[in-house]
Amino acid sequence: MGRSIDNVIAGLPKARRNRIESKAVRLARQMIEHADSLGDIRKAMSKTQTEIARELGVGQVAVAQLEKRSDLLLSTLQRYVRAAGAELSLIVHTKQGAEIVLQNLGDLGRTVNSAGKVRRAAGAKTPKRKAA
Repeated sequence: MGRSIDNVIAGLPKARRNRIESKAVRLARQMIEHADSLGDIRKAMSKTQTEIARELGVGQVAVAQLEKRSDLLLSTLQRYVRAAGAELSLIVHTKQGAEIVLQNLGDLGRTVNSAGKVRRAAGAKTPKRKAA
């Protein structure tokens, strides 16, 4: 039986492990900065399609199809981004160079009750969950 990468790295000198960790963090940041698709975002967040699917309550194939789409609802995009472990911000860039952050679209059909728990707003669709 072979050794795992974690065992190999654990056997390296501390200075080398620190350099490896530092480079991994830098490369992850670069992946995030250059991500231009949902698949790139997912990979930069070190998630698999199966993990995203589990968070969204859909099958892995649905996530693969979603990642290929060029047009989707903002609520779908937000759910995907949250499942990847990030938050969605919407910014409008004007021709004059100004940036306008769209604050009121941030919750996209969700409200927070007095206990601080997020719940769906009245009339908002509830995502389908796959039976376990």
